[in-house]
Amino acid sequence: MANRVGSRDTSIRTYRAKRDFTATAEPAPGPAQPSSETKLFVIQKHHAHRAGLHWDLRLEYGGVLWSWAVRKGPSLDPADRRMAVHVEDHPIEYADFQGAIPDGQYGAGKVETWDRGTWTALEDAEEGMRKGHLRFELSGQRLHGRFTLARLKQRDPKKQEGWFLIKGRDAAAREGVDALRLEQEVPFPAAPAPRSRPKARGKNHTEQPPIAGAVRAPLPEKQEPQLCAIAEEPPDGPEWLSEIKFDGYRLIASVEEGKVRLLTRNGHDWAERMPTLASAIARLPVKNAMLDGELVSLREDGVSSFAGLQTALKAGRDDTLVFFCFDLLHLDDWDFRSCALLERKRVLADLADWTGMLRYSDHHRGDTQAVRKNACRMQLEGIICKQTDAAYRSGRSSSWVKVKCSGREEFVVLGWTPPGGSRVGLGALHVGYYDQDGRPHYAGGVGTGFDDEELLALRKRLDGMQTTAPAGLSVSGDPIDNAVTWVRPEIVVEVQFTGWSGAGRVRHPVYLGTRDDKLAAEVVREVADPEAERTEFKPRRIGRTVVSRKGWHGAVPPRPQPSPAAKTPARAAAGNVVIARAPKKAAVEIGGISLSHADRQLWPGITKQQLAEYWQAIAAAALPGLAHRPLSILRCPEGINGREQFFQKNGHGIMPAAIREGSTSRQPYLAIDGVEGLIAMAQMSAIELHAWGANEADPARPDQLVFDLDPGEGVPWPEIVRAAHDVRDRLRRLGLASFCRTTGGKGLHVVVPLRAEADWGLAKPFCRAFAETMAQEEPERFLAHLKIADRRGRILVDWLRNGLGATAIASFSPRARPGATVATPVAWDEVTAKLDPAKYTVRTVPERLSRLKTDPWDGFGNTGQRLPELLPRRAASPTAGLAPGAAAKTDARKGRPVIVVAAKPRPRR
Repeated sequence: MANRVGSRDTSIRTYRAKRDFTATAEPAPGPAQPSSETKLFVIQKHHAHRAGLHWDLRLEYGGVLWSWAVRKGPSLDPADRRMAVHVEDHPIEYADFQGAIPDGQYGAGKVETWDRGTWTALEDAEEGMRKGHLRFELSGQRLHGRFTLARLKQRDPKKQEGWFLIKGRDAAAREGVDALRLEQEVPFPAAPAPRSRPKARGKNHTEQPPIAGAVRAPLPEKQEPQLCAIAEEPPDGPEWLSEIKFDGYRLIASVEEGKVRLLTRNGHDWAERMPTLASAIARLPVKNAMLDGELVSLREDGVSSFAGLQTALKAGRDDTLVFFCFDLLHLDDWDFRSCALLERKRVLADLADWTGMLRYSDHHRGDTQAVRKNACRMQLEGIICKQTDAAYRSGRSSSWVKVKCSGREEFVVLGWTPPGGSRVGLGALHVGYYDQDGRPHYAGGVGTGFDDEELLALRKRLDGMQTTAPAGLSVSGDPIDNAVTWVRPEIVVEVQFTGWSGAGRVRHPVYLGTRDDKLAAEVVREVADPEAERTEFKPRRIGRTVVSRKGWHGAVPPRPQPSPAAKTPARAAAGNVVIARAPKKAAVEIGGISLSHADRQLWPGITKQQLAEYWQAIAAAALPGLAHRPLSILRCPEGINGREQFFQKNGHGIMPAAIREGSTSRQPYLAIDGVEGLIAMAQMSAIELHAWGANEADPARPDQLVFDLDPGEGVPWPEIVRAAHDVRDRLRRLGLASFCRTTGGKGLHVVVPLRAEADWGLAKPFCRAFAETMAQEEPERFLAHLKIADRRGRILVDWLRNGLGATAIASFSPRARPGATVATPVAWDEVTAKLDPAKYTVRTVPERLSRLKTDPWDGFGNTGQRLPELLPRRAASPTAGLAPGAAAKTDARKGRPVIVVAAKPRPRR
């Protein structure tokens, strides 16, 4: 096994011993390089002749690359546990190695770079390696977000360690996306890409990058564009810049040795279609380059015109168009995608004189509200706000935010109606869009904005596309015209309109033109669609149904509820359409906070409005543990059964006013001050609130500790109850009072209030020593460290909820679990085998609080207790500083102090 945290020379001794550097092109370890705060990671795809295909994950640390061989490759699906065999540390130089290892040499076969970027440990990296549980975050070309490496129990010490590589549940997680699919979605340069950080000077000294973060790499064949998140209001602050949102076609332009490619959103190369633009790109003073920009037609007043663009394209006159460049992704064999946006734009601005057909898209830094106001006054479509220090990332990202001035969207053509009177071609296009689940929604008819030539051209194109109505089509409001001829959903059009009706249809729509640069499947509405009661009907026999129900606890007025048929729209028969009986009601306001889509179900039968009313009802009990305390949240925009669920601790400047953003020691967090913040959390579909163990005023000094009793498979409930009382008794003999809460899951929390005096540097070792003592004294019952193979029949005393930035589920927070369970404070006399945590839910907890005569956690904030001292390794007295009945000794194997409290046998409950 590699020496994970030893000296560099010792660590790579095994690597040297396994290789003959006169026979293999693999790099011999060179002199140590200067350390850097930015840590490299690389994944190399290894077609090994003997071991077979696998992916080698390498993380830079301590002058070497920690290395694992991942059998099936990394996955973005948190449900996948990828076996990763821990192998010898490799030298830093190996990150740049690609090529063939000759037969007869160790690891013979082809090696190619699959991904590279930077990584950040989410906890102490060396400690994570020692305990076999390393949590980290990757920022690469293909992999992003949180991952965990968890070591398995090693039955044969002579064999290499087995670990699991597991994707964290965050915004980068994607169900079913494995390494092979990522290869198809995100092309990666095939040639070596030297490190961007400075190397030691000497004979191996390489050229310095033109800007920080750039790496040597050939020009990519393809590049998926970065897309914008949508916001009603622009984020503000000096870390944001604003650009004009152009009304044109997005193109990724690349040039190498005079050969130009102009790639549209759907991957078509328009270089032949745009010869004038291709010629202008070819004349740029570069060896090779890749630029991101927008192709537009400008009116005389300088405003982009989509209608003018359509006219120019039909006439084949690209010489009348302008290409605005707003990003530089690659230049002269340097990959800029990991560099800060402001640096990329600085180089881009100096790249050419930007006259004629090629223009530079300038920006304004800060004061985004004023920029947006001016853009709207000029009747522009809107602005794009971008984070100045963000890297370029394919796909939709919160570091780019689109804020519109008026309604303008792309829609899919679903059908058409015949013309009337003297009109030719067609009467109206009937359009729709898809939701996040791929379900089609009807958005209304568009009958203006056409000339006769366009009407005839569209009719000719549509005549050969007739089909039946889309299966499961969702329709709100009035029935669809029976004269509609349905067509295959293939044509994308752009429509301008004044707003959305309550039934989810566009108001005063005007046709602007077709979008040949976009696929129909990409047309997803950019704001959440209005919800309304739905029922099925046959296209020419429309029926209506009303279903209602009672609210809970009398706090919620009766409201329409979807019929059973509508709850499973995917099962609708082909040709059936789902129609709403009535338009959705106006937004609901609770506690001064407006709730959009208040009827959206976050749990089956429980809506966003009910969550907001729950928080309003129990705010007095919940706020002492939530207000002014750093928080992370779990958001479920589509409910607990939706595909999108993600943790969030950084608001990116676009949080509601009632939710504050902060950071300490480079740890971002969210915070609230009152009930408005709780209701704003509900508006954001933030179901779970996870709190730090310290107050926002002094986050380095905890005012509470949490011991999370997490049972493994096969542990009966009475044993969990017994364990909670054991923890309480041990703490009591240390002079510490403690309190219990259900977690909304299968375990219990024992919480210890403290005076905020000792810092985490003392508190965390205390918690660790406490848990390890329990595990050492009763190993058949307890674990103090996560060992997946040892979990069955035992309880993990999880002490890692304690530390700067660590969180635990907050008291009274709901859980994203079936039943809408709630983490609920309970009195110790309630903690018996008869306690049923599942009975504490969003529906029942307000009633429980109204019935309680005393607070189950009475006295929690008034104990005034201090953290007992944890004795140093060479303490003069083994009991000094601890409460009577407690002692401390040293774990001889690891040299760590251990709290020793004689465990009194307890009867099973």
